[in-house]
Amino acid sequence: MLNKVVWTIGAIVLACCIAVTFFVIDTELNDLEQSRSEPAVALTHPNVASSSPKPKQPDILTYWTNQEKKSAQSGYSEAAAAYQNRIAAYSAGLPSISPLTYDWSSIQSPSAEMELYLRVPMTTESTHLAKHEPASGTYIGMLGADRRVGYDVTKIEDVYGRKHALYLAYVGWRKVQSDTNTYFPTRTAERVKELGGALQIGWEPRFGLDDVLDDEYVRRFAREAKASGIPIFLRYASEMNGAWVPWHGSPQQYIEKFRLVHDIMAEEAPNVAMVWSPNFSPSNTIDDYYPGDSYVDWVGFSLYNTPYSADKEQLKGTVIDTFAPLYERYRHKPIMISEGAIAHTYLPTNQTYWSWSEGQLGYMYGLLPRLFPQVKAITYFNFSRAQAIRTNRAYVYDIGENPFIDGLYQRLIQSDWFISKVETGVDPISYRYTPVTGQSLPTGKQTVLVYPKLENERGEPPFAIAIYQGNQLLGASYEAPWEIDIQVNAESASEPWYAIAYNDKMEPTAVSKK
Repeated sequence: MLNKVVWTIGAIVLACCIAVTFFVIDTELNDLEQSRSEPAVALTHPNVASSSPKPKQPDILTYWTNQEKKSAQSGYSEAAAAYQNRIAAYSAGLPSISPLTYDWSSIQSPSAEMELYLRVPMTTESTHLAKHEPASGTYIGMLGADRRVGYDVTKIEDVYGRKHALYLAYVGWRKVQSDTNTYFPTRTAERVKELGGALQIGWEPRFGLDDVLDDEYVRRFAREAKASGIPIFLRYASEMNGAWVPWHGSPQQYIEKFRLVHDIMAEEAPNVAMVWSPNFSPSNTIDDYYPGDSYVDWVGFSLYNTPYSADKEQLKGTVIDTFAPLYERYRHKPIMISEGAIAHTYLPTNQTYWSWSEGQLGYMYGLLPRLFPQVKAITYFNFSRAQAIRTNRAYVYDIGENPFIDGLYQRLIQSDWFISKVETGVDPISYRYTPVTGQSLPTGKQTVLVYPKLENERGEPPFAIAIYQGNQLLGASYEAPWEIDIQVNAESASEPWYAIAYNDKMEPTAVSKK
């Protein structure tokens, strides 16, 4: 479906550097969750069909208007000005353009390569679901290490506007939880249970694989996991493909130990789903560590996007470029982004990439789960500036410290696509997206999705994407996931379709035509 991405050595080095710092603090982390939305002012656009999948969501102009006010009240003057510019561009409307006669060669450097997808009914398949797997949709999860939540998972819904399904905690190997005298994070589990949630645990054999034994420590941990009475996703010894963790280096021994832990959990804790979770990079050694389908309930990936690679600014592309080849290899299993985030601040220079990170977040939460429907969970690694500085990190991921992604995250997770409670077999989505390869579109009312694969060096997504058939405008969208409701008339069904991307000056920057 998507072109395979070839990663540079610089990107691999960056991934290793990121993951090293993650490992250093992994054993310090524990908890998670929630948000707030503002009342909307009813505003409309005169000539474009709404692309919002949920009626209760404010339209894009209302959203921008509310965000402009919120940013101004919070002292984010640059963000407020940016929203004002968007409102002005939107109000000016799409330019009059004739796709059939426009000189497309005038676009010297296209901003995106666009692919069109059509919404079609979900086919009925009698597929076996893994432990805790939904039939469709994506669980939303979070590590609540951000400034506003501060590891108190009970705050996540109030802060982020929706209940989350998964809460991420890390557990050091052979570490006693002093407040409960347990090996399992019992106190965190109790709080998660009160929220009706599930717990994802990063369980890390920090003393190396030789110390992973069928002993009382592992058995007691399993029994305490069962006693928690909640769904557990056990991400045992993750990022094993990276040299920054002490359980890296011997794939065969890793497989042996993963299978051992699996068998103990199967015997002692039936509520535990085993998650095998490599880092997205280096990708060439991932397969060597796979324990086998019989031992893996879920496949997870650490997936991050940062504005620097090997100490050089690199903004081109998206997390989808990174993820696509991994998905193709493991799509026979339910997949989770077990931890992932978009960096918006580079601490060595204190340079911010607020607008860029907003666009990238749209790809992670808007497009990625729709293009890759086996992605059944995404957990955001919500880590504050203070925590990043304390642990000597290069990036800030905290959603609340960037007004653009703060608003967008809360907006995106309101979609019916995202699930707030872990329930095996829950099935909220009755459709899927299939690529449009021909010249024509089906007649009648349709919903299409446009995937703008970014080609520009600044990683700038389109401001607007419009669909035309011949010279007729069918509809437009101003936000990820670029879903557009259209009406295709029988008399014009044979006309070629065009997807046209516009910048915020309403200039065409890319076209995909059939």
